[in-house]
Amino acid sequence: MRNKQLMIMSGIALVLGIIVFGPTLSNLHKVIKVNKQQKTELNKLEEKLQILEGIDKNLITDRVKKMEMVFPSDKPIVELLSSLSQLSAKHGLSFGGVSLSPGALTDEKKGETDLSDLTFSFEVGGEFNSVLKFLRELENTAPLMKIDKVGLTIKTNPLFDIITTMVAADIDVSAFYQPAPKSLGGISQPVKLLSRSEEAILSRLFNFTKFQAVLPVVQTGKTDLFDFGQ
Repeated sequence: MRNKQLMIMSGIALVLGIIVFGPTLSNLHKVIKVNKQQKTELNKLEEKLQILEGIDKNLITDRVKKMEMVFPSDKPIVELLSSLSQLSAKHGLSFGGVSLSPGALTDEKKGETDLSDLTFSFEVGGEFNSVLKFLRELENTAPLMKIDKVGLTIKTNPLFDIITTMVAADIDVSAFYQPAPKSLGGISQPVKLLSRSEEAILSRLFNFTKFQAVLPVVQTGKTDLFDFGQ
C-alpha cells in the first residue's frame, strides 16, 4: 500500500514537474539553438570582414572605373560616337553616316539587370588596308562593341590605280551595357571572389583601346566620305 502511494506521489510530482518546468526547458532549448545559429553567423561575418579588409580599396576603385568604360551601366551613346570618331581618325579614315535608335532615354525598368544592347550603323571611308585595321581594332575598343555586318564599296578603279584602293564601309554594330544591380545582397552572404578565368577575362577587357569621351561633330544620314577638298 505504501509503495502504491509512493508511486502515485512520484507520478503526480513528475506531471507537476513537466507542467512547471516544461516551458522553461523548451525555452532553454530554443535559446541554445538560437545561440548556436548566431555563433555560426558571427563566424561567417568575421570571415567576411577579414576578406573585405584584405581588399585594396584603390585597386577596386580603379577596376570599377575601367569596367564602366568598357562595359557601361547606361546607354553609352556619347562614348560610342566619341570612340568611333577618334578610332577612325587614328587610322586616317573619314567617319559619318551615323544612324542609331537609342530607344528610351530614361532609366531602365526597376530591377532590370539583363544584358542590353544598342544597335546602330555608320560609315567609314579611306584606304582599304586602313579600313581593315579599323575593323580589327573596333571590337577591342571601349565601350564593348560587336560587328554585326560590313558592306564594302570600292571607290577607285583597280585597273588604273594599283597603288591604293579607296573603299567605303557600311558597318552595323551592337554595343552592350548592363544596369548596375539595385543591391549587393544580404550582409550574411559570402564574398564571391573572381575565378582565374574571370580574372583573365577582366584583364583582357582592361586592355581595350580607350578614348576620352568627347562628343564628335558628325553628319547624320548619307555623306560624301571621299570629299577630301580636292
